[in-house]
Amino acid sequence: MVTNRRALGAHTTVLFGASQGKFPDGNSVLVQGSRATVLIDPSLTVHDASPPLEVDQVLLTHTHEDHTAGLSNVRAGAISVHERDLYALRSLDGLMQLYGIEAEHAAAMSAMVQEKYHFQGWPQATGFTGGDTWDLGGVTVRALHTPGHTAGHCVFVIEPDDGSHRVVVTGDIDLTSFGPYYGEASSNLEDFEATLRMLRDLVADHYVTFHHKAIIDGHDAWVPAVDAFAAVIGRRDQAVLDLLATPQTFDELLAVGIVYRPGTRPALFGDMVERYTIQRHLDRLVADATVATDGSQYWRA
Repeated sequence: MVTNRRALGAHTTVLFGASQGKFPDGNSVLVQGSRATVLIDPSLTVHDASPPLEVDQVLLTHTHEDHTAGLSNVRAGAISVHERDLYALRSLDGLMQLYGIEAEHAAAMSAMVQEKYHFQGWPQATGFTGGDTWDLGGVTVRALHTPGHTAGHCVFVIEPDDGSHRVVVTGDIDLTSFGPYYGEASSNLEDFEATLRMLRDLVADHYVTFHHKAIIDGHDAWVPAVDAFAAVIGRRDQAVLDLLATPQTFDELLAVGIVYRPGTRPALFGDMVERYTIQRHLDRLVADATVATDGSQYWRA
């Protein structure tokens, strides 16, 4: 049993991970209707729950190892993720493909997600699409496709029939000071920006993030938190331009980085995250003629 929890009305309960879901843990959400029960994003804390949780369905905001960490300790009738992330949920090789991890780190990364996060691949998992709805009896759960973090990332809108305590489960749109994470093969910077513009106007009584913030109560608090989160993207654009005060090669930019603070880059995947992130910022800075390149070096135009 997960003892650190908060009820958001009659149907929705947040199961807090350690330190409000600080990575690598997370905040899971249990939705209980009169006919069925859904668990969203089973965390490491759910993996340690005793007795194991029993639900009709597990729904994932996306396929990442920390969001599936509790799956092996959940008795579920079905497991589902958006169809664009399904290949990564069904197998370990698919998860490595979603990351786009460098070949020299693939074996160690595979071992780590199995040992630390209990990832095993769930070939029986099924896919859904944005707009799909689960009627649990007295409450519905609706998937809203919000790509960017991964191609299949979704948020879930939980709507009781009586209109009270509308909840949005935001997954890794976690509103941390770290900012949006789009440093993998399946990520997309422009999609993430479009997602944030759309979600800014999504009205609910409560917003539940997988990491750190945990619960934001009310739309008035939600909007400035989304704006602050989105502003990190602009600061990364500026960080690239600052580095290009003199011409730089891509490898020189990568050596400094724009994502992780000095000395905090993770060993297995940090270079990958910096590589994808820097390249995405460079691509659009070159496209709008803010940055020029000769194919070898980059500089401010």
